[in-house]
Amino acid sequence: MKKALLAAIVCMAMVSCETPEGGVVNKVMMDWGLKARPEGYTSEADKVFQRLGGVGATEMKRMNAELEHGQVKFQQMTDLKGKYYKEAKVYESFYPVDVASVTRSGENETGFDGFIEYAYRIYQSARKSTTVEAEAETASIPTDTVGRDLFRYHFGPTGEWNGAKGEKSKR
Repeated sequence: MKKALLAAIVCMAMVSCETPEGGVVNKVMMDWGLKARPEGYTSEADKVFQRLGGVGATEMKRMNAELEHGQVKFQQMTDLKGKYYKEAKVYESFYPVDVASVTRSGENETGFDGFIEYAYRIYQSARKSTTVEAEAETASIPTDTVGRDLFRYHFGPTGEWNGAKGEKSKR
């Protein structure tokens, strides 16, 4: 008797959310891949993925501005001699990778995590005799050192990005 009553309540709840076009139940089934999507349908995750391009461009500018000063390093030539140079990481391109729906347990908030991979190259300056001279130089000589960094960005339940910095991720 209790099981039948519970099943009836669940059915009534689902039917009350239902619209003639299928409404909530169909949307959930399409988002979870249990039902075929109609032509032109885009889920919230798809919308967030489309926004990753704008986020990537904005973040690449911000990260390059933070890293443009670089750091001074020392290259030892002989036992007692060496030269100083500046080295900087420059992000050159980005690639949206994935979007995942998440529920943050402590905050009882749902949303999305978007992942963007940035390709970088290490640039160096000319070798100088002192750290002051090296600091004044611009790291403009490209090296063969390249790599990629993956960053995670948090989006709200409606897919809006709050503008926060990305977190370096290993996925």
